[in-house]
Amino acid sequence: MSKLTLVELTNLPRKPHGCPPEVERSWARLVATHKSVAGLFTTLNELRSAQNDPRGPISEAHRDQVRAAIVFTAAGIDACLRTLLRDSLPTLLSTAGDAHGAFVSHFMSSRLTGEMTQATKKAVVDIDPRSALIDLYVEDLAGSSIQGAADLTRCRNALGLKKDPALDDAILKGHQPFFNARHEVVHELDLVDPSGKGSRGRRHRDLAAVGAQCDGALRLLHTFIAPTARAVRQVHRDLGWDKL
Repeated sequence: MSKLTLVELTNLPRKPHGCPPEVERSWARLVATHKSVAGLFTTLNELRSAQNDPRGPISEAHRDQVRAAIVFTAAGIDACLRTLLRDSLPTLLSTAGDAHGAFVSHFMSSRLTGEMTQATKKAVVDIDPRSALIDLYVEDLAGSSIQGAADLTRCRNALGLKKDPALDDAILKGHQPFFNARHEVVHELDLVDPSGKGSRGRRHRDLAAVGAQCDGALRLLHTFIAPTARAVRQVHRDLGWDKL
């Protein structure tokens, strides 16, 4: 293995201090995703080291391992952010602040303008309209999956983290190549010409580059989780919930 450049994830940063219940599930999903993706890279390294020449040609079987890592990482992003939004927003929206401002702005500029959709009407008259509206909000923010920097930006703003320098627009846009790769793998099987015409070859995937992309994406999730945990704890203190 010493002759082989390993594809590995860096260790996750430490769990947020005093991690509140509203963030626990998202953190657990991040840890599980990190473990799964790290396992894929371990298998990749073992497959390559078993070759007669570990530095020999990279096969499609090897590249399929990193393609799987892209899919697992993307699924983890979806699960972590959707859970973080769903679990933490009820608390964050309990006080005035950036998160509440983003919530009001979203509904005033979209769902409460013009003819309301049936889903919005049902949420308004629900036995628990606040929870129903938050559920709609999460669906609007995350859709069927997180597709790229624009979705990350909406999630950041919804959590009240727009002013966080570690999540500025340039940083989020820097992760767009990962999401482009996710789209190519999930929706096009990584074919050069997914229409089926012409070349049936598959895109080249640099193993180290994919490893770095997945690692960066998972560390980005921690950058969402940690300040959200702090914000939730602050709401607990402001409302006296930490004394209950």
